Parts: sequence; C-alpha cells; structure tokens
Amino acid sequence: MLFLDFEDSIATLEAELAELRHGGGGEDEARLAARIDRQLEGLYARLTPWQTVQVARHPDRPSARDVVRTLGGGFLALAGDRAESDSRHAEAGVARVHDHGVVLIGHSRAPDAAALRKTARLLRLAERFRLPAILVADGGCDDAQALAACLDAALDLRVPLIAVVAGAVAGPGAALPLAADAVLMLEHACLSAVTPEDAARAHWTAGGDAARAHAAAAEALHLTAKALAAQGLVDAVVDEPTGGAHRHPRAAIAAIAAAVLARLDAARLLEGGLLRAKRRERLAGFGRG
Repeated sequence: MLFLDFEDSIATLEAELAELRHGGGGEDEARLAARIDRQLEGLYARLTPWQTVQVARHPDRPSARDVVRTLGGGFLALAGDRAESDSRHAEAGVARVHDHGVVLIGHSRAPDAAALRKTARLLRLAERFRLPAILVADGGCDDAQALAACLDAALDLRVPLIAVVAGAVAGPGAALPLAADAVLMLEHACLSAVTPEDAARAHWTAGGDAARAHAAAAEALHLTAKALAAQGLVDAVVDEPTGGAHRHPRAAIAAIAAAVLARLDAARLLEGGLLRAKRRERLAGFGRG
C-alpha cells in the first residue's frame, strides 16, 4: 500500500505488524492491529483540507468504474456517445439497486468531452425509460461545450438524478454533480472549481514554500465534504471505513450503496415536473444568503 506523507507513523507500525504476521502473530499481532486502527481513526478524524485532497487522490481508492460495476446487480454496460466515439473515461450501463432499475454513469479521474457526450446520452436514455440516474464522479472535465450540453440534459430530466462524489473532483466539471437532485459525498472526497495547486499558483506564494501554499489554498477553497455540507451544497456525507476508502474499498462501496438506496426510495415519490422544477430551483439558489 502507498502511505501518504502524513502517515509515517502508520507505515512504521504496519511494517512491525507484517513482521509479526510472518512470525506467527498471536496476541501481539491483535494488539498491534488494534493500535493501528486507533491511530488511523484519530489521524483521519483531524485531517486538514490538503491532507483530504491527498486521500481523495489515493491510487487505491475505489474508482468510479469500480463503484458503477458493483453498486447494483446485473450490470449491463452501454457504450458510445452517438456522435463520434466511446470514451474509456466514462463507465455506464443499466443495473438494479435493490428493487430499483437505474442508469449508472461513472466518470474517471480524467473525463474527456466524449465522456460528457456519453453521459448526456445516458441521461436522455434514463428519461426515455423512466429510470433514475446515478452519476458517480471521480474527476471533472473542462470542455465547456460538452459540459454545457451535459448540464442541460441533467437539468431537463424528469426522473431522479443522484450524484456521488467519490474522489477528487476539480475544475469546471465540478458543477455537474451539483445539478443533481441529491449530492452524496464520500467523507474524504473533495469538490472544487479549481485544484489547490492552480489556486496556489494564482494567489498564494507562502514564501516560496509549495506545500504551505497548497495547504493554504485547500483551506480557502472549502472543498471537503464537511465544509460543502455546511454550505448546503452537499446533502449527505457518506462515512468511510477507518483509514479511508482506499484501505477498505468494498466497505466504502457498500456505504455508498446504502446512501443511494435511501435517496432512491425518497425520490420515487416525486412527480417528474416537480423534480425538474426543484432541481433548477436548487441550482439557482447556490451562493445566495
């Protein structure tokens, strides 16, 4: 496992644990494993915004593709944007989440314009067959034309649209999840209109110390799930397993599934025209007050 910069003490303990397991373990192994869990719990309870960005970008974190393919049963992949090509940066298809038929769409960490065109097509397909749509975002695309068309498709839907922010989503494409009826966000994910690095280059020098500049920018961007929920931009923060989703990806996906199901059960009670009106009203209200 890749240990992050602030996890040096955990890395040392994990190395000790590996040696114990090689030697047979026993009670010492159980005690050390419990100690690691306690330290991880304390460490992750007080992450700074910049540390949260590092966690959200961890390569072992469950990707949007992982979530989409395992969130529901009987997943049937759908390909193509009906314009130019298919995109390997967007995983999409139909599946069942409990007793709900749904359209699932996942954006990888670097979605392109074709991924957004494919997303818009799948959103229209969801409306055609009266299926709720679930968008799992792990990255953002900055192609203005494709993003605008995708936002139009999202805002015009008469079926429920639920967004899940699973990783580090930054740039203009961060607007797309916010166009949903409900925005769910993993505890250590992040969402912002610009990356901390770009913000730091534009506004912070911190005496030439890049790490300090990035930390200052991340703090100012209010990009964490907790901060965004406090502003009313995120509807629910999905708790991650101890030490982050990258340590226990299956448990993290199960938590996402439970949160999505709760929103699907609530959204099915709303009529299509009301859904669309409430979605547009919600988006128009961001930033007021």
